[in-house]
Amino acid sequence: MVCLACHTAGSRLCADCARTLRPAPERLLPGGIRVVAAFEHVGAARVLVHHLKYRGVEAYADVVTDRLAGRLPVFPLVPIPRALSRRIKYGIDPARVIAKALSRRMGVPVLDALAPPLHAPRRAGGDHGGPVRPLRARMRLRFPVVVVDDVVTTGATALAAVAALGADESRLVAAANVVCEVSNVTSV
Repeated sequence: MVCLACHTAGSRLCADCARTLRPAPERLLPGGIRVVAAFEHVGAARVLVHHLKYRGVEAYADVVTDRLAGRLPVFPLVPIPRALSRRIKYGIDPARVIAKALSRRMGVPVLDALAPPLHAPRRAGGDHGGPVRPLRARMRLRFPVVVVDDVVTTGATALAAVAALGADESRLVAAANVVCEVSNVTSV
């Protein structure tokens, strides 16, 4: 077995890479939407989410699930879909992979309640000040859900997803969480 982050021989995550995984504090987005993330978007977590998004290394979803499953309410999961152009280019929808791993662990369904845009401007590693392409709901939800994303930076995409769903109560989950100018939440 090789380390998922640095590719040295050993375990799923070598000791050096595991030491760089910093738990992310919970965040509160406008409208009272909580962000619960496995890790801060630094060190091995940043490398691993990159491997998931651009190389299809799905094993990272299990690392994330280990950290998140016990911290989440038992509600259906709604992944924020990747733009179709990027899903075709990279062959993977990272939020869906994470949602499926959480679903297996938690015993809850994954709902494809959001329709992916055909194309959207790249936000990963880029300018997060621009507008988010609106998401379209495939169904209107009248029950609580957990919205799943791979990385939350400003929270704009997450808020667009929650707005499109019209869910009564949502909690957002991310594989990595870039801490920025939003308030931290200390307890669930």
